[in-house]
Amino acid sequence: MDIAFHRAGPIKKKDEVGDRVQKLFQDFLAECINDEGVLKYLQFVKDLSNPERNTLHVSFEDVNRFNQRLATTIKEEYYRVYPYICRAVHSFMAEKTIYDPTKELYVGFCDIPTREKIRELIASKIGTLLRISGQVVRTHPVHPELVSGTFTCLDCQTVIKDVEQQFRYTLPTICRNEICDNRTRFRLDVDKSRFVDFQRVRIQETQAELPRGSIPRSVEVILRAEAVEMAQPGDKVDFIGTLIVVPDVSQLSVSATTPFDCSSVFDFGSDVLVRKTEMWAIHVISKRTIYSSTYFAKNVSRQQGCFHGRA
Repeated sequence: MDIAFHRAGPIKKKDEVGDRVQKLFQDFLAECINDEGVLKYLQFVKDLSNPERNTLHVSFEDVNRFNQRLATTIKEEYYRVYPYICRAVHSFMAEKTIYDPTKELYVGFCDIPTREKIRELIASKIGTLLRISGQVVRTHPVHPELVSGTFTCLDCQTVIKDVEQQFRYTLPTICRNEICDNRTRFRLDVDKSRFVDFQRVRIQETQAELPRGSIPRSVEVILRAEAVEMAQPGDKVDFIGTLIVVPDVSQLSVSATTPFDCSSVFDFGSDVLVRKTEMWAIHVISKRTIYSSTYFAKNVSRQQGCFHGRA
């Protein structure tokens, strides 16, 4: 709908570190050559124009040889700079081959030298580039995940594009029509929104890594795009990605339907304190950690280098 007054979308703060990483990573793609003297990743980038391909696998050792500072920034600030790395692939692809600006592109790093144990995934590792290994014990069905939504305001029919999803179904905060104050009544336009394949996998420590007398620890791994349906129960797999914190939707749903008065938490009745303390914990402890992976390899003891595409 064409309107005279249009409220601007959310203002994104400029990230100088991210912008610098984007430029350096694009330079890396444009300058990294193989033993034959040709651009190493050019053909792989061209392959991304194939509808079935959307992930570029890059050797972290190549990045480290190109620019150690870039490699260090990616390793330490991985979650922060990852969107800028993907934008660099978009820019490089636009220069070299057929380019679809609406296509979601991803980067998966391989050849990470150090491997972390599942029980070593502590808070200080959140957001950093990690390589972990484990045995797949459970896989969930593949589902489409909404990445960026296009919504229509049900009050004034204004179209709101590119609403980034924040680990759960996220509506626009307010209609962008300045004369409309709608904050809740929106309809998702499925045809104009962007989706990606999404799968949850649970892995646990292998017997060789398990300390004597300990129970195996496990972690949930999120796979997207080309990585889905490639890990099966029983596989011993290397995952490369990052540890992130996401809302615990199940706890949020409980807290959303449970009224809670914080001022009355110190009511020392017989069972009142226990019940209200549990309710307070639900409201406060509403997040959990998961491992988001963009690359994995089976038979980790024998895998060398990156693979490109499905086996």
